[in-house]
Amino acid sequence: MEKIFDPSPAAISLSRRRLLALSSVCVTVAVVGRVKKGSAQSIVASNRDGISDFMQLSVFATGHKNLDLGIGSALFLAFEAQIRDFSIQVTALRERIIKSGYQDVEALDAGLEGDPLRPTLLRIIRGWYSGVIEGGTNAKVYAFETALMYQPSRDVVVIPTYAHNGPNYWVSEPVSVDVMPAF
Repeated sequence: MEKIFDPSPAAISLSRRRLLALSSVCVTVAVVGRVKKGSAQSIVASNRDGISDFMQLSVFATGHKNLDLGIGSALFLAFEAQIRDFSIQVTALRERIIKSGYQDVEALDAGLEGDPLRPTLLRIIRGWYSGVIEGGTNAKVYAFETALMYQPSRDVVVIPTYAHNGPNYWVSEPVSVDVMPAF
């Protein structure tokens, strides 16, 4: 057994068996992490048509042409997990829009008065605008900084946050100081 000496008070003993065990644990963690990522991608790939329909309906419902596909995929999968026949409802809404020739979401909303598809339309709009699909303290946030409710006034109003310069302010380059203050 070899001993590796460290300047710290505790000595670490490393044998071939420990090295082999540690290596196998690292490889297993790497493989499991890759499988989980691949399975999420396979879920999205298997629902490609459903996500495409959802994104097209979302563009019509929100009036925004450049919706984020990553957020849309996450919202779609969350809605599918929460609502039993969500894909069928999305397809029904899209068919209703095409069949009835609605020009905007206001006309669609008026046409869905009393219809069981109306709550689905409102949930989709709420999800895109608020970034969440359910209320409460345990609600999962799918979009915060990119939530649609903040986009119209983004250039003049700071998104509500406890960070002084807005969410993710540390990502951008800080403003340089032209003149050093004199004290």
